[in-house]
Amino acid sequence: MQNRIWVIVRFPNGSWSGGGRADDPDYANCEIFKVSAQSYEQARKKAQGQRRAQQRKLQQTAS
Repeated sequence: MQNRIWVIVRFPNGSWSGGGRADDPDYANCEIFKVSAQSYEQARKKAQGQRRAQQRKLQQTAS
């Protein structure tokens, strides 16, 4: 199975979705991640990891 670029979004309520276009109006208030993966599940996990890393960096700089 080949990797493809997935658009994964995190909605303000904390839920995750993917597969749409990054410029979709439904994603206007969402955090948007583009990740390379073989499946949606893998892409979502990568996006969640990226978000966790971003949150850690923000917490470290705020301290």
